Amino acid sequence: MRVLRTVLLGFVVAAAAYLAVLAAHPAVRDGGPGWLRWFGRPASGETIAIVALAIIALCVIGFRSGTAGGKGSVSLTILLALTVMNCVLGLASYWNCHDAAHPVLITPLMWTAQLIKGGTSELQLNGQFCPDPIPVALDVARLSSLGVIFLGVASVAVALFRTQVDRVRAGAARSVTVVVGVDDDSRSMVKAVAETLEPNAQLVLLTENPDQPSAAESRRDGAAVLAADLDSPKMVEALPLWHKLDRLYLLDADASINLARLHTIGQARSARGVHRRVPLIVRIDDPWYAVAWRTQQFGGSDTRWAADAVGKYEVTAKRLLDEITGGRGITRVFVCGTSPLTLALCADLEQRRREHDFCVERADETLPVITLVAESADEYRDDHLHRQQRLGLPPGGDYIEAVGESPSMPVLARLVGEKSDTGSCAVIFVDVDPMFGVSIDPTIATRLAMRFPDVPVFAWNPMAAGAGGERPGLEKLRTFRLTMDLPSGQAHDAWERAAMLIHERYRTAVAGDSPARRPWAELDEFFRGSNRRQVRNALWLAEQIGGHSWADLDHGVTQAPQQPSADPLEQLQAMGFDRSAALAMARAEHEDWCRYYKKAGWRHGARRDDERKTNPNLTDWHTIETNPELLHAALTSLVATFSQLAELGYRSVPSWRRYRRVGVVTAEQRPEPWTWTSDSGHEMQAGPGDWRLEDADGSRWSVRDDIFRGTYEHVDGRSWRSTGFVMARPARPGETVDTLEGRAAAAVGAWIVRGERGEQWPVSAEEFRGRYEGAVE
Repeated sequence: MRVLRTVLLGFVVAAAAYLAVLAAHPAVRDGGPGWLRWFGRPASGETIAIVALAIIALCVIGFRSGTAGGKGSVSLTILLALTVMNCVLGLASYWNCHDAAHPVLITPLMWTAQLIKGGTSELQLNGQFCPDPIPVALDVARLSSLGVIFLGVASVAVALFRTQVDRVRAGAARSVTVVVGVDDDSRSMVKAVAETLEPNAQLVLLTENPDQPSAAESRRDGAAVLAADLDSPKMVEALPLWHKLDRLYLLDADASINLARLHTIGQARSARGVHRRVPLIVRIDDPWYAVAWRTQQFGGSDTRWAADAVGKYEVTAKRLLDEITGGRGITRVFVCGTSPLTLALCADLEQRRREHDFCVERADETLPVITLVAESADEYRDDHLHRQQRLGLPPGGDYIEAVGESPSMPVLARLVGEKSDTGSCAVIFVDVDPMFGVSIDPTIATRLAMRFPDVPVFAWNPMAAGAGGERPGLEKLRTFRLTMDLPSGQAHDAWERAAMLIHERYRTAVAGDSPARRPWAELDEFFRGSNRRQVRNALWLAEQIGGHSWADLDHGVTQAPQQPSADPLEQLQAMGFDRSAALAMARAEHEDWCRYYKKAGWRHGARRDDERKTNPNLTDWHTIETNPELLHAALTSLVATFSQLAELGYRSVPSWRRYRRVGVVTAEQRPEPWTWTSDSGHEMQAGPGDWRLEDADGSRWSVRDDIFRGTYEHVDGRSWRSTGFVMARPARPGETVDTLEGRAAAAVGAWIVRGERGEQWPVSAEEFRGRYEGAVE
């Protein structure tokens, strides 16, 4: 589009200049080449049509591609450009219209002014029409002047009725990207989202106050702003957006509000029968809460969302470490003070180390060590290491150090001075909040920068414009504020980042000049989408088919296999996937890959040809599974994806674990049907011959006769002892289960238990602890 816009602009400028010259000096056309003499001939309809269509096309392209500067500024630019062109064409057309009673310059100017006002009548000079014959330049200028007037009126109408226009834009769009709850911190994200919209997608901002400055700025970025009472579930559900939702961003500063709105929107999509998973970004500023929620959602247990979290502390930490590690040769970073930013800096550095080990191209890059300087530094370091352990990641104790002293000037002078090369260290003063730590003397950053002019110092300042700027005499002192503005070209979500890194490793490992091997920034959107699809589908496969979870932080993590030459089925088994699950996941991945490629116009062919869009693997699964070589390749690809995700820190563990039945119950078999009430309040139906069980706490439930006799042994009288094993996992929030007795909802903190015959039922946390004991490996 940029090339087309440049070509059209060049043609319009050249054509307007040529027509202006012909209008002032008609004889020029006769002296031109024969093949060009038709262009610009008086009353030439072809010339008028060509120039008019080129101008219209240029305006349309400029308007559609001008979201970065805002639709309003694009409209104004178009109006000014057309007005200038009309002035030039009109002045050239009337240039020769003058006599003794009509001054040479004044008359053309006055007649051109009438033209700009929309005048289309032919003007006379001493009873004679002038110009005569009418040049094509004047015809084009008349049409363009009318277009400017109509466009101006339309722009005013749009401005007056912009709310109604925004609703029409949102309703007419085939797909929408919805942003909910924008404030000053998250405003920059809206602009970044607008620049990465999919083709034919409309950005929609939902807000309670459409007149606030952030809404007006979002509208200039191309967003359709809709007013809605975001606290009213009925009003949110009534919006005609959720059936065509492409992406969702919940950016309110309060994470609980975002999650409540997510629940409401999820219900709205379910009510409309929409089950397609879409990317979701939820703003959660607390970095550890964000990690916990992200790992809980990462695999997509809820099939409606491919979820991720973003927060101002995580983004600020990323920006600071980007600047520090950007070729400065920094080997140590002193982080002064305690706040959520302290935790985010430690977590981001650990993720950078994983990505550093993952990417071959970064093998020579040196990452710094972080030294925490605060009275509670040891506590923060220990908490960080505990978090790493719960995530099943390497502890990273060698990269996070602690100095349990207040970051005073003498302490920092000693620590920085101990470095033989002070240019190899940097200092960050985190944000000050009484909720998280003790206030830091605001003058320390300046005094430290004066004493060590070669040490980069980053000082928090809530009024900073961004990364700050150089200061005469203190060139290494920078100020920063908390921000959600990621640098251009960086991913806003974890799956995009993982897809990018996996592609870069593939690009460096595979030889050839295929279009699929270009750097991510230059990669065709089809291949970018293919990488995203592979990552998202792998996350879904592990949970929905493999029976794994990405959120189990308390039972260790299955490590990725270390034998690249081993059989792929054995490698998947080492990850915790049995043979049937591995084959089912390989099949689902192959079929999803085929759907993606076929939708883009690819077809089966004897060899891969990117230009003709042919691929020999675009065939049905039966052909794949009956060919040992193709089946091995499909399973190996699945292993590679899971292994690469594990290297990047995204590891899954089996959701279901084995537990032993324990305890004695009182049981009675009843010949007639009967009902009982579950813990969630649902009425459950027991059939004739089912057993009525009651434990020591008074809880009652039913068990089918064949299952009861296989899982209980008689003690004496009406007492029976539980025997055998079950599989169990923690219930997901709001989960419901189809039991043998009916549908039951799991309470908060409940467990889902599965028997040997596949039957499932929810059990409260208290009952689970009493009826089942330790996992059996």
